[in-house]
Order: sequence, then C-alpha cells, then structure tokens
Amino acid sequence: MNIQSAKSMALSSVVLPDDLIAEVLSFLPVIFLLRFRSVSKSWKTLISNPAFVKLHLKRSATQNPHFIVITSYVKHLLGGGIEVDYSVVPYPMSHLIKNPTETFPLLVDPYYFVSDKECCAIVGTCNGLICLSGENYNPTDDYIEYWLRLWNPATRTTSPKFGQFGEFGKTMGPHGMFNFKFGCDDSSGTYKVVAYRYNHIQLRSVVKIISFGDNVWRDVESFPVDPLDVDCIWGDYCPDEGVYLSGTLNWLAIHNSLDYNFEDITVGQFVIVSLDWRMETYNQYKLPRGFDEVPSKRPTVGVLGGCLCFSYLYVKTDFDFVVWQMKKFGVEESWTQLFKISYQIPGEWFNAEDAIKYCQMVPLLLTENGHVLLKLRIMQQGYASLYNWSENREDKIQFTASRPITNNNITREDARLCWAMDYVESLVSIF
Repeated sequence: MNIQSAKSMALSSVVLPDDLIAEVLSFLPVIFLLRFRSVSKSWKTLISNPAFVKLHLKRSATQNPHFIVITSYVKHLLGGGIEVDYSVVPYPMSHLIKNPTETFPLLVDPYYFVSDKECCAIVGTCNGLICLSGENYNPTDDYIEYWLRLWNPATRTTSPKFGQFGEFGKTMGPHGMFNFKFGCDDSSGTYKVVAYRYNHIQLRSVVKIISFGDNVWRDVESFPVDPLDVDCIWGDYCPDEGVYLSGTLNWLAIHNSLDYNFEDITVGQFVIVSLDWRMETYNQYKLPRGFDEVPSKRPTVGVLGGCLCFSYLYVKTDFDFVVWQMKKFGVEESWTQLFKISYQIPGEWFNAEDAIKYCQMVPLLLTENGHVLLKLRIMQQGYASLYNWSENREDKIQFTASRPITNNNITREDARLCWAMDYVESLVSIF
C-alpha cells in the first residue's frame, strides 16, 4: 500500500462526533436544515431533536437576526365589495443597515402569503412562530365564532384550527369583539394566547387564556386597569399594544379612561399593565419621570433592542418624537431616554391642528449599532425610515408592494405597509 492510498483510507474513516455535527449544523439557515434531514436517519433525528431546535433558535436570534414586513393587499371587486390578503416577507437585519436607501421589493423569495381565508389576521410572532386568528359572524343567529392557528413560515407548516369558541351578539355588547395576543411562557416553553375584550354590560374586561395543546380556554382575572384599545372596533389590529417581552404581555392603560382625549387626562393616570405568562397574574409599572406632559397623540408601548419601550409625539410648533427604554424590565428606575427627534411642521402642507389629527410615528426595530426603523404617517403619506440616533441622520425607506392583477374579478388592488417586527427563522414545531 502506497502512502497516498493510506492517506485516502485515513480520511475516509474520519467520523465527526455527534456533538460537533450538531454544533456546526446549528449555524445553518432553516432552508438547508430541512434538506439535510434526508442525508441520513441520524441527521433527521438530530435536526428534529428539541434540544437541537432550541440551540438553533438561540444561534439564529444572535447570528442572523431578521425582521418581517407585514403588508396588506385590499382587492376591490367588480360589483363592489373588497377582499384583504396579508403577506409576510423576511429580511436579514444586516441588509437593511447596509442598504438604507434601497427600495425593498416585497415580491421576493421567500415570500409568504397569509392566504387562508378562514384565518387571515396576524395575532403576533414568537420564536419563529406566527399566530393567526379567524372569525365568522352569522347575522341570522347573531352569533360569532373565533379560532386560531399556529404557522411556521420557515418550515411551511400550519397547525389545525384550535381554540374555537363563540358567543351571541347580545353578550358581546356594541363593538365588543375579542382581541388576541400571542406569546410564550419561557419557564415551561408553553405557547399561549390571551383573548380579551371590554364587556359593556358588566363594565369590565373579560380575559381568557389558552395553552397550545390544551385547547381549553380558561377565564383569568380581568385587567386591573383596562388597556387603551381594549375595545378595538370589530377586531381592528392594534399591533403596538399587548407587546410580548420575556414571558410577559404589556399594554398601555389610563386609569378611569378607555378612550384617549389628551385634554381630559393627566400624566398620573398613565400606567403599563403587564401580564405574566407563567403566573397568569398582573403587574403595573409607572412611566418615566421625564414624561411630564400629556401628548396630543396617543403614546405607544413596544419592544426595542430587547427592552420595553415607551414613545410619544408632541405636536406644537414642531414635532418632537421621544422614545424611552426600560433597561431592566420591571424596574421603573431603569427608564432611560433613548432618543428625541425634532421635525419642523411643513407650513405649506398643514398646521399643527392637522398634524395632531393626521401624523403618527411608531418605532419598530432597533439594530445593534443604534439604527431605529420608524413607521411614519404624515397626512395620507405612509412610509418607513431608518434613523441613526447617534448621528442624527434619517434615511427614507421605500417598500414597494405592488403585484400584477391576474384575477378578472378584481378592478384594483391597493397595497400598504402594515407593520414590521423582529423575527427569527426557526425549526420550532407547531404540532
């Protein structure tokens, strides 16, 4: 046997330890791992192992963070009437930072449609899973039925319907449909959905929780302070409220008020209501001490850089948009002002009164190097921008959302950016 043959035999007999194989595979995107399941039975078992799924989720969140853009498509039908589709497009965060002024087309691969007509509302996302909700109202019986699905876009899997329940209109009261929020009990890894609404007959909120796999709704204690938008009309999506963070859901609330009228409320009435997924109990947190004037526009809560955030817009002679971070969740003393952006009101467009009515700013994402993705609406123009708060520089981002109309029954199709949020592709199973 010559030396070359000996080397070939030695190389062909090399076997990598299972833990090293798992370590290498955990850095790969989901699309490759799905293909690698067919390499061997041992690889298929490894990639499906809950411990590996958890390791891959952790690596994906730190090594390859994404965000998803949610877009709605309103189809205007012949003879009147409309239909609405939603789409979900994932982007690497790094792409956004490197190309801040680039036009982001929404017709890309992968490109996911929420095309299930029975379940088209997006409740929320957590660990790569997206929760969808559906409803059906029967006017003859005055009865409405709700249901849920879980969806993993990366693995192209969707759960069967679960969580079905219904009620008659008389028990709902006017505009009393349920709203839904989605999250995870980090202590047990159990995914849960909370349903809530305001009961106009009992003058109190109704709160239910379901754990995925149980398929049983449990009534829990009503909110100690009813959140703003708890009474969203006919299930309107309020994505900046009921935000998920570290095993909690968090809402902005105002003592003794369900509606926002800045002239009739005081700073001392504001509070953040937080639902702990594990204990299924509530906590209340005060807002930053620097928040000392009720803004003309309704404030919002959200999550930026893994921290709870609170933002608001003052409209006087100029715009002043202020964002605070709670650096340590649950510690009121850790509130820190992240940034403040000032804009001049374009006098040729509209006055301050119009600005109060038509302008909106919401922070969506925060990158590691201090860039903030903002959703802005000025009059009827809606767009997104990438703001670098350390350099006080802003780049407008154009998300194109047009599609060719192929259905002869559609006369026009309007597309708009609904939301953007943190996202991580994962192997987490919905079964």
